[in-house]
Amino acid sequence: MALFSVAVVAAAAVTAAAQPSASIRYLVEFRGGTDIAVTISLPEPVGRPTQFVMPRAIPMGYGSHPYDRFVVGLTARDRDGRPIDLIDLEGPRWTIRSGPDRPLGTITYRVNLERMERMILSAGDASRVRPDFIGLLGYAIFGFVEGLQDHPIDLEVRVPPGWPIVTTLMPTVEATGATRARAANFYALADAQIMGGPGLAQRRVASGVPLLVASYSEGPLDLAALVSLADTALRQAAAWFGSTPFPHFTVSLEALRPVSPDHQYQFSMEHLESATFRYQAGQVDVSPAGRTRLHYNLLHHLAHAWIPKRCAPAGYYPFVWDYSAPIEMIWFSEGWAQYAAADMLALGTPDPAATRRRLTARRFEEAGADTLPPIGGLSTAALSAISAHQYSDDFRLAQTTFARGGLMADAIDRRIRERTGGRKNFRDVVHALLAWCATATTPVTVETLVTAARGATGVEVGDLIEQWLVPRGRSAPGRPRP
Repeated sequence: MALFSVAVVAAAAVTAAAQPSASIRYLVEFRGGTDIAVTISLPEPVGRPTQFVMPRAIPMGYGSHPYDRFVVGLTARDRDGRPIDLIDLEGPRWTIRSGPDRPLGTITYRVNLERMERMILSAGDASRVRPDFIGLLGYAIFGFVEGLQDHPIDLEVRVPPGWPIVTTLMPTVEATGATRARAANFYALADAQIMGGPGLAQRRVASGVPLLVASYSEGPLDLAALVSLADTALRQAAAWFGSTPFPHFTVSLEALRPVSPDHQYQFSMEHLESATFRYQAGQVDVSPAGRTRLHYNLLHHLAHAWIPKRCAPAGYYPFVWDYSAPIEMIWFSEGWAQYAAADMLALGTPDPAATRRRLTARRFEEAGADTLPPIGGLSTAALSAISAHQYSDDFRLAQTTFARGGLMADAIDRRIRERTGGRKNFRDVVHALLAWCATATTPVTVETLVTAARGATGVEVGDLIEQWLVPRGRSAPGRPRP
C-alpha cells in the first residue's frame, strides 16, 4: 500500500486497476452461546509460508486491545482440507507453514465474545452477545492474511433463523437469518459493524443521506428522539462539509447494564460510514440540556467521517494493526473536527457567534490552559504522540490534545472572519483541505493547512498554528535521580 492515499481512505474507493480483483470470502456464523465462528476462504491458495494477524489497535482508538487473546481453535487448511501447521508468535500473529505442496486455502477460528466483553473495560471497544442480540465490531473479530489486506472482501453473516441482521457495509437491505455485503479491503471490513437479533431496533430515514439508526437497549430509551437528533446532525454535517463521501450512514447505539463497576460506558467511536455510541442503560439523557450534549456528540463523531477518515495526517494510513502507532497531529484530527462540530451546532441557533464562543470556552479553554504539571511544558506534537497510545485511557491527555487543536481552529476562524469582513471563515479552509485530500497521495501536514487557508481565504495563519504547537504551560519541576 502506498504511504497515503485518500482514495483508499474514502471507503477504499481505489481504481479497479490498482486493486486486486479476486475477492476473499469471510463467513461469520452465530448459532447461540458465547462464540462466533469465522471462516476465511482465499480466492487463490497461498503456496508459501505466511502469517495470520488479529488486530490489537483500533482505527482512531488511540490505544490497544488484545483481540488475539479471544481467538479459539485457530486452524489453517490447504485447498484439499488438510490441516497446516501453525506457530503462535509473539504479538497478535501466527505463522502458517504453507508451501507449494500444502498451499493455504482456508482459515477458521472462533471468537469468545463473553470473555472479550468481560476483559475489555471500555464498552465501545468490545463486541458482545446477549440472548436476544449480537453486536460485532469488525476489528474485534476479523483477522487477515499478511499481504492480502488490499483484496476486496465478500462478507456473509449467518444468525439463527428469523433473527434480523444488518451490517453497516450495506445497511439498506432488510434481512433475517443471513445477510451479505462487500468491503473494498480489510480496513473497510474491520471498520464496519454487524448487529442482529430480536432485541435490535432499526429506524431508517431516507429523505436525506440514507440513514439507519440501529439500537439495542437494556433499559428505557427514547429512540424517536435519537433518530431525530441523528437525522438532524447528519444533515448539518453534510451541509457544513459540502459533500457526502459515503452512500449511506449508520448510527449504532447500545445502552447496556454494566458488566462490572470497572467497565466504562462513555466513549463513542467514528468509522468510515458509521458511528458507534455506547452508554450505560438509563443514562441516555434526552432532556433539553441532555439533547444538546447528545447533539454535539453526534456532530463530533459525524465530522470524523471527513476529518480524518478521508483527510488525515501521517500515522492514520496505512494503519498499523499490531500496535498503536505514534501520531503527532491528533490535535488536528480531534481538535479541528470538534471545532467543526461546535460551528455546526452554533449555526442552528439565533446568535451563532455567541453560541460558538460559548461552546469554545466550555469545551476547550480550561483544558487548553495546560495547568496539569505532567502535561504542561510539552509541545503539542509530543503531547499528541503520547495521546496516540493513551487517549482513551487518560482523558486529561485527550482533552488537552483536542483542546489545543480546537483553540487553534478558533483563532484561525476569528482571524479569517476579521480580515475578510465575514466573507470567509474556518469552513472555507476545511473545504479547500478536503478538495486537496481528494486527489492527494501524501498526508496532511502543517504546511498543507497553511496553504489551504491561504488559497481559500487569502489569510496567513501559519503563525497561529505555530503558537499552538510550541510547548505550553509550566514544566514539571526537575528532580535528582533516585
